[in-house]
Amino acid sequence: MNVTLTRRHALMGALAVAAAGTATACGSGSSAGNTDAKTINLLTSSDPKIVNNVKRTLGPEFTRRTGITVKIEQAGPAWTEVDTRLQADLTAGHRPDVVLVGINSVRTYADSKLAQPLDDLMARAKFDTSQYSPSLLNVGRFGGRTMGVPYSVSTLVLYLNVDVLRKAGLDPDRAPATLSELKAYAAKIVSSKAARYGVAWAYSTDSNWALQAMLDSAGGSMMDPAEKHVTVNQQPMVRLLRYWRDLVKDGTSTVITSADLTAAFLRGDVGMMLQSSSQSTAVAAGASFPIRIDVLPVPDGGRRRTPPGGGAAMIFARDEKVQDSAWKVVQELIGPAGQTQLVKTSGYTSVNQQALADPRYLGDLLRKEPLRSAGVAEIKTLVPWYQFPGAHAVEAQKQLQNAVVAAMSGTKPVQKALDDAAQSISGLLTR
Repeated sequence: MNVTLTRRHALMGALAVAAAGTATACGSGSSAGNTDAKTINLLTSSDPKIVNNVKRTLGPEFTRRTGITVKIEQAGPAWTEVDTRLQADLTAGHRPDVVLVGINSVRTYADSKLAQPLDDLMARAKFDTSQYSPSLLNVGRFGGRTMGVPYSVSTLVLYLNVDVLRKAGLDPDRAPATLSELKAYAAKIVSSKAARYGVAWAYSTDSNWALQAMLDSAGGSMMDPAEKHVTVNQQPMVRLLRYWRDLVKDGTSTVITSADLTAAFLRGDVGMMLQSSSQSTAVAAGASFPIRIDVLPVPDGGRRRTPPGGGAAMIFARDEKVQDSAWKVVQELIGPAGQTQLVKTSGYTSVNQQALADPRYLGDLLRKEPLRSAGVAEIKTLVPWYQFPGAHAVEAQKQLQNAVVAAMSGTKPVQKALDDAAQSISGLLTR
């Protein structure tokens, strides 16, 4: 935790220094950035699913067609390592023109005022927004401006072991639609001894992503709309964690990390799991049994609201001509060809609806790979992935994650765990 916090605080400090420096700095070697519109510097994760597809999409054919050469720089494979690399670049006076960051980091760069709003660039390029779901474009909007656009998107979905469900006397073609139904399925799986656990979810996801997916659908929130008060200890969250605590107490679920959860599901120890849709192709390839993937069950009386995981494209270039070239790069990544390249070689869901409808691109995808349909279906319900404001957001999220584990494992009563977290987070956000 200390390392992560140090990175976050150093990043915010580097952003502040770079923002101050742009008032006087100029030239390609300063924090003002590149002034050559024919050469675009792009920083991305070194995760092969990301960087290899970026290279293919922005390679020689793109250069021949546009006259723009893209120089790709790589951070580590994790999105947090992009933040660390960006910190170092900005401190050294180097500003990438385009950056692929974790979707939950978009707010950080929007708040820093280093990232460029994209709305004017979209207007100048006559950008066709009809290719994208309005909910998807809204993911990167802050303060009424589009600050980032998703490139690689995953959502929380429900994986089902078909053999386990059949052994438990359940219909694998009728997935549970609500948390009450999910609980009933889980109980039957365990009572029939079809699997050790009926269902589990990963508490360890970055910035409590999985937790937020369930909380948003329950009508809850991390803070009130004005961001004056922390709301993680209010009834929607309390009911949600009591639900999971009861399942753990009854032996139908367990407290487990993301990596361990996928391994347990593939061993047949967990009959159903709530996991990222981006794992669909890997899980399908690694399973020795038939699987089904469905949309996430919603809390009883709730409405599906889906925060996306994955990466988003942001533009840091200052020069107007470089910005126009940078937007051409971003358009290529999120366009039908770029998304086809990404989706066909990963478990990510296409952000481009035209690609999904056009047989030249991904038009036959769902027929060939029906396991992807749940992730596609959840695109229309996307909402922004909430990040606490300020420099202590990472620590605040960690406080909440600790409370979740304490509540689910029974170390603290649910209300007490969340009250303590709310108090700690409130203190952090006022520092």
